[in-house]
Amino acid sequence: MRYKIKNIVRSFTPGIVFNVLNAFHRKQQDGKKGKTREILLSFKKVADESEYVRQFSTAVKRVNIKKEFYINPFDSSVVRQIACKSQQIVSITPDFDRILNFSIIEYRKRINLLHSKYLKEPLLKLLDSIEFLTNRVVNVLDEKDIRESQLKSYYKRLLDTTPQSFDEALQKILFFDALFWQMNHMHIGLGRLDVVLKPYYLNDIENNIITKDKAKELLKHFLHSLSRDTKAKSVSLIGDTGQYILLGGVDKNGKNVDNELTELFLEIFAEYDRPDPKLILRVNGDTSRSVWQKAVKCLATGIGSPLIVNETVVLQGMEQFGYRKEDLYQLGTSACWEPLIIGKSFDQNNPLPNIVSLAPLNAMLKERKPYADFNEFLSDYKNRLGEHIRKSVKDINFDVSPLFTLFTDDCLEREKDFTKGGARYDYHGIQIVSFPNTINALLNIKKYVFEDKLLSLEECNDIVCKNYNGREDLLLLMQSNPEKYGSTKENVVSLTNDLIDFVGKISDTITINGNKVKVGFSSSQYIAQSANFEASLDGRKNAEPFAVHISPISSDIDIVEILDFASLLHYDKNKMNGNVADFTIPDSFLKSPEKLIDLLATACKKGVFQIQLNVLKKEVLIDAKAHPEKYPQLIVRVWGFSAYFNDLPEAYKDNLIRRATLYAS
Repeated sequence: MRYKIKNIVRSFTPGIVFNVLNAFHRKQQDGKKGKTREILLSFKKVADESEYVRQFSTAVKRVNIKKEFYINPFDSSVVRQIACKSQQIVSITPDFDRILNFSIIEYRKRINLLHSKYLKEPLLKLLDSIEFLTNRVVNVLDEKDIRESQLKSYYKRLLDTTPQSFDEALQKILFFDALFWQMNHMHIGLGRLDVVLKPYYLNDIENNIITKDKAKELLKHFLHSLSRDTKAKSVSLIGDTGQYILLGGVDKNGKNVDNELTELFLEIFAEYDRPDPKLILRVNGDTSRSVWQKAVKCLATGIGSPLIVNETVVLQGMEQFGYRKEDLYQLGTSACWEPLIIGKSFDQNNPLPNIVSLAPLNAMLKERKPYADFNEFLSDYKNRLGEHIRKSVKDINFDVSPLFTLFTDDCLEREKDFTKGGARYDYHGIQIVSFPNTINALLNIKKYVFEDKLLSLEECNDIVCKNYNGREDLLLLMQSNPEKYGSTKENVVSLTNDLIDFVGKISDTITINGNKVKVGFSSSQYIAQSANFEASLDGRKNAEPFAVHISPISSDIDIVEILDFASLLHYDKNKMNGNVADFTIPDSFLKSPEKLIDLLATACKKGVFQIQLNVLKKEVLIDAKAHPEKYPQLIVRVWGFSAYFNDLPEAYKDNLIRRATLYAS
């Protein structure tokens, strides 16, 4: 049983709340699995650092420590409850390089110099609790067992010094990663592990402590430990954990960081049999052919990794938006694809419901207002879309995190919690869903209402309200307009960029918690938000899924054209909160990987923002839906993550089958 912990108190009656607040913890029985979930209750209505630390201190005493190859002390049966009026912190990537160099003695010295007792006291207690947990681990390990004895030595010095080996570094990362998860901070990324782990790897290789094959074996154990609690870590669908490993890109001197570990991770994932964690690859003009080859080999397996990030374009937009140039080399992502700065960002890139761009358009049809021409119609739509965006964006009362405060730039210097102005960046984001559908609907209105005069706006409203029933001819007409989203025709690109720029200008006029806002045109809500949405003039019927990210809704547009189209869009300034060109790889490219490498590298040179590719064969998916027992390990890309096909709801299975059919070569 999964619990929406944040909402537990909201469902209680006042009398129950009174009783709850007099309890230290609460246990709930999972009837299906017979497991007891212990919920560490909040005594506060609003997030509070001292309450956070109280819950943390309780959790580290109660978590079950499992003896495995690596000790990963995350226990999903012990659950922190967030204060009922606070919003959960999600999708953060800590700086694990800083964590590997963590020294509890040095941190105590720094914290003791703080003037704010509201921060000093909780942080010192937090350090005490972290130390308590490491001692618990040490005490359960058996000196007589070779591996346990090794782990015991790691944990004895885990808080005192930097790791002395590649193996020890992996263990330290897992320990601190577990702490973030234990405090109900979801979607924790792992960051640039090919950079972070490189010195430990090279030292061990040069000193004959490990071989490349041994390093590969250790990394597989590491990955399996991360994937141990996929269901518990998933925010929505099973597999949506936000656990990503970032590879490639440049360092602070602008030099590419591609190294043996970069390729080793790609090799492992080409053989990997689990959807979690996932890979993200930063690329630029200097990314080696060898890295591209291994990335494409990985994609060809169907696991959906890696997502390709064209850092040249992304970094340019981030600098224009306001991120410091000297910080850009630490580009990371927010669980799926939204950019942030590793170890410096509190950025919540999807904290509000996605904005359905079709909503104001369908509302206009119902009003039966006369328009002289399409330009007047478009102008009115823009005004309504702008108002829709303004009404959808609001300030948010976020949870606190003394744990993130320890490991995020500027928090201790500013003497502020991570979410209360401590982090260097807290640029939150919004996302637009149904954007391709909106463009196609506008193109249809322009052509069939104002140019060809085949339909009136009243007739358009009528077919939408009736869900095209009895007017299948008009359904086909709306779907067959040669000018459609994804086409490189001038009118299509011009209209798309016109609306993208307009959304950017509107976003410039709004703030979240006093800070400027980023906007992105990729959304994970293409099914969730469409489920109760009426038909639309792009030829979409009631409740059918919206388009996925930057992808065509037509078999007329192939992968070459959609990538060319995506490279022509405007991603400057604030319009860089995730813009993923999404397509299913045709069989012809799988048979010619070098051709696919050239296609992807060229798309990046032309200016595409991000690329996500799937390998879907409709025959396999159809059979898997009918006979799930035959395909227990079938992995598919869903949005910013991959999952086992059998774990997906029926609506997602059907949509993947539809897309596989649409893009079949």
